Amino acid sequence: MSYFNEEAVKMLLKLTDKKIEKMSYEDSMEKLELVVEALEQEGTPLDVGLKLYELGTALSKKCGNVLDSTEEKMVQLLGTSQNPVETPFDPESDGR
Repeated sequence: MSYFNEEAVKMLLKLTDKKIEKMSYEDSMEKLELVVEALEQEGTPLDVGLKLYELGTALSKKCGNVLDSTEEKMVQLLGTSQNPVETPFDPESDGR
């Protein structure tokens, strides 16, 4: 387990709700992974940990909203809004 990296945490804590709102899904996920890593570091002060947790919650919500929106669009593409057709994803036939 790594030790508290103050500089990395300072960069994360500069993220505001407005900045998060403008971020892409990929950037949000990347920052969320960094938040998780920072929370797992030994020696993280409790007050910093709480701020990181709040930031992680905001990033997670952003990612969830993007995924939900994407799913809605996909369902509409597979059917109509009145008669959506949901087809489960089968990696054997649909994926890699």
